[in-house]
Amino acid sequence: KLFAVYRVCVYIYMLTAAPLAARSAIALCSLAAAGRGHLGVVIRAANLTDPGDCEALCCVRKPVEFVVEQGSKGFLGQVAVLEPEVARRRRVQARLGSAIRDKARVLIAADAGAAELAVIGTVDCVALPAGKGRRAMGPELPQRLLIRNLWVAEAFRRQGIGRRLMDAAEELAAEMHIEFLSLDVLADNEPARRLYEGLGFTDLEPPPVPVPNWLRGALSLGKALAPPGVTAPEGSTEMRPM
Repeated sequence: KLFAVYRVCVYIYMLTAAPLAARSAIALCSLAAAGRGHLGVVIRAANLTDPGDCEALCCVRKPVEFVVEQGSKGFLGQVAVLEPEVARRRRVQARLGSAIRDKARVLIAADAGAAELAVIGTVDCVALPAGKGRRAMGPELPQRLLIRNLWVAEAFRRQGIGRRLMDAAEELAAEMHIEFLSLDVLADNEPARRLYEGLGFTDLEPPPVPVPNWLRGALSLGKALAPPGVTAPEGSTEMRPM
């Protein structure tokens, strides 16, 4: 009898769970394939005064500032209930407050094939005056564009979107007459380091002797851009007139 019950259970599983698992696997594979083969991507500057752009960015960014939002639990477990406009402002403040405060130019990669704005990549660009970088003991840096928060949705990675966002940041720097880019990256983040080094970024504070990545923590990288009318010959860092 027990064997008969076991056979019935296996039969039911084959009729229900197995096809469902197969359909789920097919759906996931289709989504991944769609991400790898997708070419309709538009890079543009976000308008942080536009509610549509802000909401699209908030959908892909985690809160970086503590703000009581709609549905947050407070004292004794009380749930915050806010007016719609107040809730929208606080949602934006929690996720985009630092970008707005620092007057960052936020570049977005958008899925051109989506019916509504779908952000699949972002990067923040902050203009900084000449002076010290992240560390007080670091070198003096020229006026620069600080690159931060580079992100690409997982389904769209390894398609060159991160590189396109960085190229757009360089174009933005040229428009702002800024000739130097800087950024910080974790020393053990090998994929990000390969991307930045492939784009011409170099270590601004190289140690005099080899140091393990785990000991260095974050690295400061920089890249000098050619001024208008000047280009660098292939394989050289020197600039020459065009």
